[in-house]
Amino acid sequence: MTCHVKRQAEQEALYLATFGEPVRRDQRMRELALSGKAMGGLAHLPQPYVLAGFVMDHPTRVCVKTTPVSAELPVLRTANEQHFGYVYPAGFALTVSARVERDGQYVHLMRALADPDSDALLGDHPVLLDFLTTCHPESVFCFDDGDGPPLDVTCFESLGDLARCAAAYRDAQSLDGWDAVPVMVKDMASTESRNSLMFLGSAADPQTQPIPRGLLLAAPEVEEEDCGTASGTINVPVVCNLAHSSLVAWFSGRGSVLLHDGDPCGFKVPAFRLDTVEVLPRVPSRSLFPRVLLGSRTLICDEGRWQESDVDTGQWADDVRLRFQLD
Repeated sequence: MTCHVKRQAEQEALYLATFGEPVRRDQRMRELALSGKAMGGLAHLPQPYVLAGFVMDHPTRVCVKTTPVSAELPVLRTANEQHFGYVYPAGFALTVSARVERDGQYVHLMRALADPDSDALLGDHPVLLDFLTTCHPESVFCFDDGDGPPLDVTCFESLGDLARCAAAYRDAQSLDGWDAVPVMVKDMASTESRNSLMFLGSAADPQTQPIPRGLLLAAPEVEEEDCGTASGTINVPVVCNLAHSSLVAWFSGRGSVLLHDGDPCGFKVPAFRLDTVEVLPRVPSRSLFPRVLLGSRTLICDEGRWQESDVDTGQWADDVRLRFQLD
């Protein structure tokens, strides 16, 4: 590891220790202390401080305003050598850097953080969800400690992704089976989990059809014209990964089952509905996107577009597959 890369890693570790989930600070601080080289970053902490952790400034609030609504988040302000920021105890923070040079100008870099290790359940923190779902591109932040003018929400890197993820989580709560789904703050920090939540949030809209309405699974040389048809019900499972579990969203629809040599090989369905969300032990995937396991193939949903990929099976793949029920 080069000196520059190592320095960046140490700065990121200090950033996470300062602004991540407060209950993890002691361990993260001990790890920093053992490294020996990051201790200079503690010089600008609020005084006094102790080596085992941080002493916070007084509690304050951040308000996000979007005409005609607003939301407040109770936070604690803290700082290190490179940043100051506002920390919500479940593992969310808004931070502002010291001045840095970018393209010949000195600027302050702003960032929103979701702690990648936080096991706090989003459902246990409705005030955080309300705050994030009120963060729209036209919104502004106001700070009760009076430090500076209001700031545009768009100034904070990553905040748009977190806000969209929180909104998708809110929408997905209406799905059958959602009560058993363990969504955590760390899921907002994961690209794979955010993709899953965005898909499930869209699936909660009855006007949305997020899965293909027609599919041919036969060998490439087989055309749809070569297939017979029969009416029936088609059940399509979409596998979505979160931090600690795999979710299977089961869609069903009535339509035409395509048959080749008497075996089901595809379907055409006018409309699907989502029946339930099943929670299973997590199975790692080579894809960061929701997927349909087709045996010899896999379909992945990349921002609403379905693309074919290599086979991606798991320990329960035989149970999580397309099901055909002929009339």
